[in-house]
Amino acid sequence: MELQARFDVGRHTIREALKLLTEKGLISRRQKSGTFVLSDTPISPYVHTLRDLPGLLDFAQTTRLDIRHISGVSGSSQLLEGYDNLTTFRWLRVAGLRTVRANGTPLCWSEVLIRKDLAPPREVILSTDRALYDETMRHNGTRLEYVEQEAVAMLQPPAMAKIFNVPENSAALLIKRRFVSHSGETFEVSQNLYPAARYKLHSIFRQRP
Repeated sequence: MELQARFDVGRHTIREALKLLTEKGLISRRQKSGTFVLSDTPISPYVHTLRDLPGLLDFAQTTRLDIRHISGVSGSSQLLEGYDNLTTFRWLRVAGLRTVRANGTPLCWSEVLIRKDLAPPREVILSTDRALYDETMRHNGTRLEYVEQEAVAMLQPPAMAKIFNVPENSAALLIKRRFVSHSGETFEVSQNLYPAARYKLHSIFRQRP
């Protein structure tokens, strides 16, 4: 009410303004506690320039995965929806919060499924500083043939909204990837869920000669 009176605007305008400030990481809004100022500088979006496969390695080198869960899952996992040819395998689920190495900013929630028969040892997964798909290839002596990527616009689930301190049902971006080896086998599937304001995918398309 104070903000409405100060700026002579309606309640809806104030609510949308506070929502935008929250998404930019400037304020925190907690039910029954109030609104708190966190910063006077907006969180800059992480810009991922993707020109080729090595660009995926750059992503692993500039971010860090804080692993929160490791467990086995079956081919019926929701993370494998849309991949009908992968349901017969057992998978190792590795999940956690990915942050920007430079400043520790929470970037996305990562869910990674590695084929269990191809997965590196648990202690390697927990200690490695490399991308999990790269560690899996090293473990099996394989090469990466291609990566299939899909970007899906969606709303931020309540549990994730709390982790990233953004409003529930605010805009989010889900990046899904499938990793295929030179032998034609899919050995990893990943999903990264970002608050929309924190991730920007920059791609370059060139005309074939």
